Amino acid sequence: FEVFQSIDTQGAHDSEHFVVDGTHYLAVAHYYNDATRLIQSIIYVLRRGRFEVFQSIDTVGAIDFEPFEVDGTHYLAASNLHNDVAFSTESTIYVLR
Repeated sequence: FEVFQSIDTQGAHDSEHFVVDGTHYLAVAHYYNDATRLIQSIIYVLRRGRFEVFQSIDTVGAIDFEPFEVDGTHYLAASNLHNDVAFSTESTIYVLR
């Protein structure tokens, strides 16, 4: 393999590739940025041969993304681990509109 593209990350813990209607996405879970775990994780979209920011989402020490589809609707689950105080925190499920 050789370098295709570099993207900025903040304590990236996981990345997940998924395809929706022929469009390629890459979700990068950010865990910690040297100050806090209350940071945004980034979803990229592949356009013109490069990954570009599609959406930033608030996460809390994110460690995993899991894309899934139910009856033609696409979802992305963000697993959050730690909120700077405790391991008891909510995770979030997003829907693609």
